[in-house]
Amino acid sequence: MSNEVKVVSDNEDLSKITNSPTIILSDNQHGQSPKLPNVHPINVYVVKKSDERRLRVLLAQLRARRINLTTIDEKGSLTRRDFITGKLTKTRLVNAPVVFNGSCMARYGCTRCVDACPSGAISINNKVVMIDAGKCIECGSCVAACPTGSLAMAGADDNEYVVAINEASRAGFRRLRFTCIYDNSQDSDDEYTYKLPCIASVGPEWLTMALASFDEVSFTCPNESCKLNGVAKVKELLSNLTKAIKVEVSGLTVKRPKGYSDYLTYVGIRRSDYSSALRRLKALSTGELAYGLKIFDINISEDKCSFCGVCFAKCPGKAFDVDSAQGTTVLKFNAIKCLGCGLCVDSCPEKAIKLTVSSLNDEWIVKVKDEVVKCKICGKPFDTRRHIQMVKARMGIKGDPEWLYLCPDCRRYYTAKEMLKRNLSI
Repeated sequence: MSNEVKVVSDNEDLSKITNSPTIILSDNQHGQSPKLPNVHPINVYVVKKSDERRLRVLLAQLRARRINLTTIDEKGSLTRRDFITGKLTKTRLVNAPVVFNGSCMARYGCTRCVDACPSGAISINNKVVMIDAGKCIECGSCVAACPTGSLAMAGADDNEYVVAINEASRAGFRRLRFTCIYDNSQDSDDEYTYKLPCIASVGPEWLTMALASFDEVSFTCPNESCKLNGVAKVKELLSNLTKAIKVEVSGLTVKRPKGYSDYLTYVGIRRSDYSSALRRLKALSTGELAYGLKIFDINISEDKCSFCGVCFAKCPGKAFDVDSAQGTTVLKFNAIKCLGCGLCVDSCPEKAIKLTVSSLNDEWIVKVKDEVVKCKICGKPFDTRRHIQMVKARMGIKGDPEWLYLCPDCRRYYTAKEMLKRNLSI
């Protein structure tokens, strides 16, 4: 169900605007957002009355918004007017992050949002992410750090973001500009401005997705000395990007080479959309390790791996696959599917896996090979050589008994036969 968005004219009584997404159609220079009492700036946007294309995109974006602001009690002394009007507490609206636990990786041990939060507003209790809205400074660093998009804020949410860039790309905008809600600078004709709580909300996924759809992506901050430190974080992000992908960066603007005429359509699932963007930009890969871009690799010890399949079975990103050909079974891994949660590392009973950083690579890479073992009675493939050796070691089996090389069905037949032979010989 789409969100209700109010569209008003700047010659109306703007004091009546409440705290819901509102677009003000103005005859004045675009972007001069009025300061309205008791209205959070993330909910107020100004568009020129004649700019129908931008209005259409912004309407689609705001209708896709699914995060409501949080009202919290504000500490501080009350004024005489507060007492007269009967207001005994002060409140303020906070654009605090919301957690979608269904896709959150905290249950697998992920702590990236906690590590990224500069104000200590996020904690994990019993593998569930908890948000203290009173401590939140609305920087969005947790949103940028999350590998699955499980944290979202108004204006910094995968659902809202993909609707905006899908619509902007289809509408013919060739440039995308990220800025904060306090930026009143004017847009150019071919540029769509996406306003965030802070530009620190943008992680490698959103930047790469934008580059796959627009010729140029830029960041602006109206106050570079802002305590949220968004500019420094963007500079680090762009530095990491240029090491892994061949793009042109000038200041806080990044351009991709020409030759991408069609646009991608994103669906709002962070890792899936990121994978699509990385595949689009694969030809620009430098081959260098993608530090800070959430592209991971694994190293598996050939000596320790028993080919038990636990990593394949438990991986939430389905980054592992198993295949077989010509009597050999292989365990394959795809870097851009990996969420970097480390569950495979923790789950491996042999402690044979280490998580590392990858280059931009969407190929399935063979990590371990093993011989397929066929049942000595029926000839059906049923296990691998490594796993059989692991079973022998764990059970303390000496020698090489015949039953180890039988499938489960034939093993039951073999066991029953041996029992009968022993009983009949008595």
